[in-house]
Amino acid sequence: MAMPIEMTKPNIRVLISPDASQAALRQLAYGMEEEGIPWEQGTKEGADASAMAWEAAQASRLEVGLGLDKQFAVLHYSKLDQNQPLYRVPARQAGQVRALGANAARLVKKLPLKPLD
Repeated sequence: MAMPIEMTKPNIRVLISPDASQAALRQLAYGMEEEGIPWEQGTKEGADASAMAWEAAQASRLEVGLGLDKQFAVLHYSKLDQNQPLYRVPARQAGQVRALGANAARLVKKLPLKPLD
């Protein structure tokens, strides 16, 4: 009898710190959902948003990751250098955070990215 293989759905991986703003997380989610790309959230302690974004990108089958801590939201792509994220915006700037979520999805879809201003 064949054993079932558990397949995970490709998604954007989002890692957040325990002290991250839930309002900022909602804005990231809205941005990704507007573009129709699934995402999965995890929590990580002791890392900044850039490190979490890079780790998330490495773990994502879509090679796109987001990191969110108390101060910043960061978008990373697995093919970039760990210390060179694509975008880093203040977590308190709701419009920029939402656009960052949309840009994560647009990166997956290979569409032009939205301006963050």
